[in-house]
Amino acid sequence: MTPLEQYLNTLDLLRFLKQESRHFNTTDHVPVKQRAPMFGLTSIDNDSWLIGDRVVLARSGQPWPSHTPGLISTWTSSDGNHYAISDAPIPPPTSRPWAPGDSPVLAHLAAGGGISISTGDDADLAQVTSKCVYYIGDAFIKMHHTIHCDSADEHVAINELRQRLPNRTFALPTVLYQARYDDRYFLVTSKVPGETAERLWWGFDDAVKNHYAELIAQACIEVATLTSNDLGTGIDGSAAENGRFRKSLTRKDMSDVHANCRMLNLDVESSFCLFHEDLGPTNVIINPQSRAIGIIDWQAADYVPRKWIGIAFARALAMVQDPPFPEGYESNDYAKRVWEALQRRGFGDDGSAWLSWKRLDWQ
Repeated sequence: MTPLEQYLNTLDLLRFLKQESRHFNTTDHVPVKQRAPMFGLTSIDNDSWLIGDRVVLARSGQPWPSHTPGLISTWTSSDGNHYAISDAPIPPPTSRPWAPGDSPVLAHLAAGGGISISTGDDADLAQVTSKCVYYIGDAFIKMHHTIHCDSADEHVAINELRQRLPNRTFALPTVLYQARYDDRYFLVTSKVPGETAERLWWGFDDAVKNHYAELIAQACIEVATLTSNDLGTGIDGSAAENGRFRKSLTRKDMSDVHANCRMLNLDVESSFCLFHEDLGPTNVIINPQSRAIGIIDWQAADYVPRKWIGIAFARALAMVQDPPFPEGYESNDYAKRVWEALQRRGFGDDGSAWLSWKRLDWQ
């Protein structure tokens, strides 16, 4: 199902349940806390949009003057248009819900466990969509409900990586705007040049696939040079209660992460290594012209035992290609090649012991 189909299905359900007005009103501004993240962006006119309650994104054919009131950031897109993010007036300007055919383009929609809007509280509201991403002018606009955030806020991870890994071999997006308020997280970043590995992978021959697998493995090694003594925290040391590693290393009957690591021979005595945790083909950007890669979506990054990096690829955790893919190809082809590249760098644990242990949780 495409993001647009998901959006329309959710909208139809809200209308059927007569809850559409809960998220937006044609005459009065509905505060962002009362709206699901998929309704976090609204249209002021054909060239300006309200992001949440606090900023306006605007498009112009001319560069934005530096003295533009409330100016936060500006950039020029590849199509020659100029964009600016600036503080919104109080109260916010009149706007209408985003509609199919509007700019920006709806790029991604993720449900937080399904649609559940029966009780009317904010936790259930978050289930309508926990994450929504729009695209316009070489920039992505992301909106999350914070109860589903994995680790440190993504802008923190991106900025820390830029500062602490100045000689890295992979590209990162640039943060153009970020805010967290009313249980919502907003992030606007630049587009990393290229296309996702998901789109390009099946068109490569084995040699090219292996080239990019080596680059991805090398990126993992570079990121892993950032260490911490605190297991499962974000890059800034913040607790990651919803972190992916914590979820992977707990079971319904065994909640002590450190004890579980020891039992599975994952070192908890040495420093822990930073790992992306969601380095599947949708989050790796390949630039065929430069034969280089970029990495996006850093919100799940946390500190893990070094062995875990290899296990994540060996077991293809969040690394499997979604269909369709060519006949005769395996859905884990991407993960398998990166795992082989990591093996050449000393990662030998294939995760069999972890899988046997965790499988009891899935029965």
